Amino acid sequence: MASAEQRIMVVEDEGLIAADLQNRLEHAGYTVPAIADTGAGALEMIREIMPDLVLMDIRLRGDLDGIEVAEQIRREMDIPVVYLTAYEDPDTLERAGTSQAFGYVRKPIASAGLQGAITTALSRHRFERHLREQRDWLSASFAALPDAVLVTDGSGRICYLNRVAEEMTGRTSAQALGRPAADLLWLVHPDGEPVEDLVRGVVLEGQPVTLPVNICLQGGQGRRYAVEGGVEPRRNEGRLEGAVIVLRDVSERRFSLEVAGQDNKHEALTRFAEGIAGHLDEELNIVARQAAKLLGTLEPGVAHKSVAETIETCATRALAVTSDLREFSRPPRMELQTVWVNQILSALEPAWKNVIPALTLQLDSDPRPAHANPRELTRVLETILLHARKSMQPGGSVWMDTSRFLMGGMSEWVRARVSYTSSRETADSVERAFDPSWEGKWEGLPLAYGITRQMGGVLTARQEGKRMVAFEVLLPSVEAVATGVAPEWEERPVILLIEPNSAISRQLHYWFDRSGYNILEASTCQEAVAAAELYEGHIPLVIGNPSAEDPGRAGLDEALRRIRPATYLRLFDGQWQETGNGAVEICNPLSGARLLEWVNSVLGPSRAHVSSRA
Repeated sequence: MASAEQRIMVVEDEGLIAADLQNRLEHAGYTVPAIADTGAGALEMIREIMPDLVLMDIRLRGDLDGIEVAEQIRREMDIPVVYLTAYEDPDTLERAGTSQAFGYVRKPIASAGLQGAITTALSRHRFERHLREQRDWLSASFAALPDAVLVTDGSGRICYLNRVAEEMTGRTSAQALGRPAADLLWLVHPDGEPVEDLVRGVVLEGQPVTLPVNICLQGGQGRRYAVEGGVEPRRNEGRLEGAVIVLRDVSERRFSLEVAGQDNKHEALTRFAEGIAGHLDEELNIVARQAAKLLGTLEPGVAHKSVAETIETCATRALAVTSDLREFSRPPRMELQTVWVNQILSALEPAWKNVIPALTLQLDSDPRPAHANPRELTRVLETILLHARKSMQPGGSVWMDTSRFLMGGMSEWVRARVSYTSSRETADSVERAFDPSWEGKWEGLPLAYGITRQMGGVLTARQEGKRMVAFEVLLPSVEAVATGVAPEWEERPVILLIEPNSAISRQLHYWFDRSGYNILEASTCQEAVAAAELYEGHIPLVIGNPSAEDPGRAGLDEALRRIRPATYLRLFDGQWQETGNGAVEICNPLSGARLLEWVNSVLGPSRAHVSSRA
């Protein structure tokens, strides 16, 4: 028998049917506090009596039918409605379905069907009310927390998530409720491997679990959050009912710590480089000058002349290294302005696609301007692309893209990203990408890091998954304002140098740089053509000693004439032995004075002030 406290109101315009229903309900143990035969009268009575359930005939006399009355009850009062109907036409059933009724009883009414519909409706209503109360309690408990909170039931399905969790996962409550927690929580390790389903273990074992260290949540709209937290079992009167997941966004803190650590290392290296250059530069200059003087006093064929030549060569090579150290410790002065990063990458793509055919560019569809220096930013990106070309696996790909920096809420940065597939780099080697190499090279990525920091930005490198490496240039965004007058740069003649031997390249770079020239370096003819296309200023001279097996050597003159018709080209064979009938014979070991004299003679009187101090 039903509880006498359960009151059921009948809304039926057929008097005999209404009386029969009242009799059956009372015989079953329910109380019938009132009977209504019109929609308007039913609403008035229901508001006053507030029964536990309403048996509602769909067809009623008056302006309101049963479906309209049920919809108003649903909007105003938390009372379940069970329909009484003899009509089963599709339109009526569709309207009834939208009113979210708790059941149907067909006429003629069978006592067993009536009892079952009432019992089911009351049980379902109690369950839904319990869920609402539980969600209200959870919302009151967790809504104001700064952390993301997700609550699951015993099967690991989401039954609540707060506003912060909605933002981080990119899913609304309506989209998330009832879905497995694993569908929302895409947690990954630094190497890209997914984190195991922690919720299932907590629900099965009933023991709390702390999230692994250094993991990230792949959130909505491509955002990535560095997170900490844990999963706790949820109990009710000793029964395990599910789990509570708490995620704390630590993106900014972790990012700041990583940048601070890299900055500290870079500053230490800068001081170290400055110290080495300061201690060795003067002594090496003395050795180089004395060796040059000694060579001037020795006649050809003298036994010790080769020794003196070796001393001069080694001293000048060492001076080239100290020049690199000084450039690393004292990055160039630059003026910052409004820069559209999309434009920088769009300018880079055509030439670099010739060098890296598998290059893909994707630009931000809603770009923001960055505060940077366009020339130095181009230099940084070219350094990264060159590293990617040397490090990518055979047949691999390179991707360039721009976007806002989507880690946590840190959207005030503009991001230029270069990623590529690599089979030989490891997480440890990528972490040391900005350290000087064992070959003593302080240029390249170490210098690019310092330039990026000088622009107020950050340069990062990390391994994603097992084969993907990503470099990100993060620059502070600015309002889209007029660029203004471009900064004035020191005009120094530019020489494009082609030399596959890195030691000789550094030596030549040092000689030309300290004598007033800017040097663009390329190790192959193909890289030289790319550099000639990308460089915005005038290149009066291209000199080089490309390998005889270099496939671009034969067509270099034609390619340069097409893109740089005013550029003078001279190639040398072997150890910088001139191939034509030039006025100066240049051979190994290199003589800085002789080479500079030849360069000055080629570039004409405008370079008469350039000294031959090497």
